[in-house]
Amino acid sequence: MKERVDVKILGAGANWTGLGGRISIGLDGYYSRLPKGSTVATVTMNPAAACYEGILRVADGTYHMAITTPGWFARLALEGLDPFEKSIPLRALAQFPHDDRMAFAVRKDRGVKSLADLGARKYPLKVSTPEPGSWHPAVWGAQEILKEYGYSYEDIVKWGGKMLADRPRFVNDPAAPLISEDFDAVFDEALMTRRWKRLTDQYDLDFLPIDEGVMRKLEQRGFARGKIEKGRFRGVDQDIPAIDFSGWLLYCHEDMDEELAYLTIAAIEEQKKEIEKIFPQPHAALTGPVDLHKLATDPPIPLHKGAERYYREFGHI
Repeated sequence: MKERVDVKILGAGANWTGLGGRISIGLDGYYSRLPKGSTVATVTMNPAAACYEGILRVADGTYHMAITTPGWFARLALEGLDPFEKSIPLRALAQFPHDDRMAFAVRKDRGVKSLADLGARKYPLKVSTPEPGSWHPAVWGAQEILKEYGYSYEDIVKWGGKMLADRPRFVNDPAAPLISEDFDAVFDEALMTRRWKRLTDQYDLDFLPIDEGVMRKLEQRGFARGKIEKGRFRGVDQDIPAIDFSGWLLYCHEDMDEELAYLTIAAIEEQKKEIEKIFPQPHAALTGPVDLHKLATDPPIPLHKGAERYYREFGHI
């Protein structure tokens, strides 16, 4: 890199804007190694849409890099799997710790014991979920899972149910409204947040498992197998098969300048303690320390060659 560059990072929502902001400072602070006159901006957008839309905007060059979750969502783009119409040559920069699952939790007294049972009974659930129709990964993920069982959110509404769209804006705020009083179920992710702890402490919930046959079909489509571990919440007395929703993946196009990718990882290493301060434990969305060895280990898509060079040079891989 010899000419000045105006770097743009898509860091949608409060969590990723903070993360992207620290990377920006690391890239273009007092001791910046970018060409003279360069700038770095972290840009936000509707976080519900960013996981999908961001990939398209990195592909068309609007942004140099962006963040998505779950990490395997970028692999769908790389392989041209649904919902992407063609392969997009993405590369990983870093996968930040974000220990999460997609959950289907129903109030115990409703008597629904499985997703198949829900469809068979056509139970008119009032479902707490992010805004249906958005590209929020929890909405898209839940719809795709239910599709394998032969029904959808629209069907639940036809049965007399309702999509409540009542997820609070700040799910870690202990003073935020928790949920609609008449809810029957919660179909959502972000299990590490304070909201899920409050929900399971206050209500008796059954977490519905993904059946093995459906799990295999989803894996064939690129989804990642996971589980809600025994004891993670009150009432979870055994492991619950679930779709893994882990990982905040910072990614770029394969054609991004190699030196910029290298310097991005250097910026993360410089700013790692400041990044951790943004996410005080417990219940933080960042669920572990910024350990560069782990950030580079087993990404869902190949590392960018510039990022890999940094990790190798400093002994992280």
